[in-house]
Amino acid sequence: TAFAFRNPESAKPASKNTTVDYRMDCAQASRQTDLDINNVRARLLVGGDVWWDGNNGRYIVPNVEPGEVEVSSIFAGAVWLGGVDPRGNLKLAAQQFGTQSGASDFWPGPLTEAGFVDAQTCANWDNFFTVSGAEIDLHIAQYLQSQVPGAPAYDEDLIPIGVKTWPGLGNEFFFDEYGFELPTAEQGLGAFHDENSDGLYTPQFGDYPIIEIRGCPDPQYPDEMKFWIYNDAGNIHTQSMGDAIQMEIQVQAFAYSTNDELNNMTFSRYKLINRAVESIDSTFFAMWVDADLGCFTDDYIGCDTTRSLAYYYNVDPEDGDVGTQCGAVETYGTTIPAIGIDYFRGPKEPLFDDMGTPILDEFGEQAEEELGMSSFTYFNNPGEGNPPGAETDPNTVIEY
Repeated sequence: TAFAFRNPESAKPASKNTTVDYRMDCAQASRQTDLDINNVRARLLVGGDVWWDGNNGRYIVPNVEPGEVEVSSIFAGAVWLGGVDPRGNLKLAAQQFGTQSGASDFWPGPLTEAGFVDAQTCANWDNFFTVSGAEIDLHIAQYLQSQVPGAPAYDEDLIPIGVKTWPGLGNEFFFDEYGFELPTAEQGLGAFHDENSDGLYTPQFGDYPIIEIRGCPDPQYPDEMKFWIYNDAGNIHTQSMGDAIQMEIQVQAFAYSTNDELNNMTFSRYKLINRAVESIDSTFFAMWVDADLGCFTDDYIGCDTTRSLAYYYNVDPEDGDVGTQCGAVETYGTTIPAIGIDYFRGPKEPLFDDMGTPILDEFGEQAEEELGMSSFTYFNNPGEGNPPGAETDPNTVIEY
C-alpha cells in the first residue's frame, strides 16, 4: 500500500510550542551526502535523519556500481532525545519521516553557550565536512618529511583539502574555504590529533582529524569520515511538537574499506551537548531505525541484550511480498542478509552500592559503567496486519 513505508499522518500541523526564542527562525536542513568507501553506501542528512533521501531508503548493501540494481537494508533512522526539566516539563526532539513534508525537530549548526542559534548560522552549517584516510596518510607523510633536518617547511598549499579545512577548533584555513568563522565552544568541534599540544587545530604543524574515542590515547582515523553539527533549538518542533531541549549534536560518521566484516559496516559517533541553562533529568536517547530489509512487508525484529544489539531479519527464504516481488521496491531475492544496529559505546552512569553510597574506582574517583542498550521497543507498520493504533507510529510528544 502507498503508506507501507511511513505513516501518512506523520506530517504534523505546526506546534503550539511558544517557548522558542525569536532568533530561532532557521530553515530546514537541505544538504545530503553519501558515506561511500566500502560495501555500504549510506545516505546522510544534516537535519537529524539518516540512511534515506527523504523519499526512499538509501542504506545500499551491497554497494553496487552506478546503473546496477540497488537494494537498501534500512529505510530511515534518527537519534531521539527526551527528558524532564527541573519543573517537570517534558522536553523532546525526535525526527521521523517529516523531512519530505517539511516537519522537523532539528536544524543545522552549533548553538551558543547560552543555547541559541540564528538563521544565518544554521544556513552556514547546512554542510558536511569530509576527510579520507588517504588524505590523512598523505598529510602525515608530507609533514614528517618537512621535519627532516634541512628539509623546507611544510608548504600550506600541499595540505590535502579535507585535512586543511577540517572544522577543528581555531583552524585558520576554515574561513577562506567556507566564508564564516568557527565558534570557540568549550566542548570543541571536529576532533583532531594535536601534534604540538596547543589546543588549536593547526594542520601546518602536523595536526590531523581523528575519531574522538573516550579513553583511547592513540589517535585513530578511518578510511572515510564525515562530520556535521545540528541542534534542536533552531525553530519550532513540527515533527514531535515537543519543547526544545537546546541540545547541540555533533556527529562523526565513518567507515573502513577492508577485506573482512568491517567492510559491511558503518559507524556513527554522536556527541550530545546540553546548551540549556537547566539540567535535564530522566533522560532517554535512542536510535530510532526503520529497517526495511529489501522488501518492507516481511521483516521481523529482535534484540540481543548481551550485545546491546537490535537486529532485523526476513520472515521466510524469499524477500518479497509475493515471492521475490515487492511492487517497485528492489528485493534481496533468495540471498537475504540480516542487519544489526549495535551500541558499541554508550553513556556512562555512576555506580552506587545497596546503601546508596558511591562506589569508587582504583583511583578513588566515582566509578561508572556504560549503559549500552538499557531498553528496546518497537512499533508496527500501520499498513501490515491492522495493528492497534497505540502500537503504530507516535503522533504526540507523550507517545514519542
